[in-house]
Formats: sequence, structure tokens, C-alpha cells
Amino acid sequence: MSLNNNAKLVVVLTQHGGHDTATVGFTIANAALSQGKDVAIFLTSDAVDLARQGANDLAEVRPFRPLASLIEDFTAHGGVVWACSPCFQHRGQRVEDNVDGVTVTGAGPMLEWIDAGASTICL
Repeated sequence: MSLNNNAKLVVVLTQHGGHDTATVGFTIANAALSQGKDVAIFLTSDAVDLARQGANDLAEVRPFRPLASLIEDFTAHGGVVWACSPCFQHRGQRVEDNVDGVTVTGAGPMLEWIDAGASTICL
């Protein structure tokens, strides 16, 4: 798939447990950012735990960079992270415990990007 320089990309992450999926998702997202894409990650189901401070501190899937570093770089370079509000609430998470740059929201912003032509990757 080829994206033009003005394209948007939405990466949907559903799992957190083994860190493989999240690590690959944030690696792809960072690569797209480096190519000048607007990129958002939508965390849903178990992946909303990625929003929690400290949840990623020890997550490393070699040969990839540590997950916490991937997430920090993603948000520092303009990446958008949305956490599914109902999934977040279901797990009893609190907004004040989030890492910087995470917005708890419904699917609306993601769907707006998709309606505007964003490509999607679901992991």
C-alpha cells in the first residue's frame, strides 16, 4: 500500500498482554510519522492499559526498541493516541493515571479520520 504525503493513518490496537502487538503497532506508527503522515493510534479492549503510567516501563520485544520509548517518541513527534472511553471505564482506569498525550474518547475522532480517507491498520 502506498500513501501520499498528506495521508492519514489510523492504527487500531486491541491487545496489550504480550507486548508484541503494541510494539509492532507503535513501530509502524512511528515509521509513518517519519514519512510525514498524520498518525493516530486508537487503543481498544485490553490495549487501553497502554495508556496507564508505568504499564510499559519493562515491555521490550527484541529487536524492537522498548515500548515506553516508542510511545514517548510517537507522542513527542505529533502522533495522536486515543483510548476507547467505554473500554477505559470498564477496566476502572483513571485519566489522571495516563501517560502524557493520551486522550480518552469514543470512536468519533477515529471515525472522522476514516471518513476523511485515512488508511487503517488493525492489530
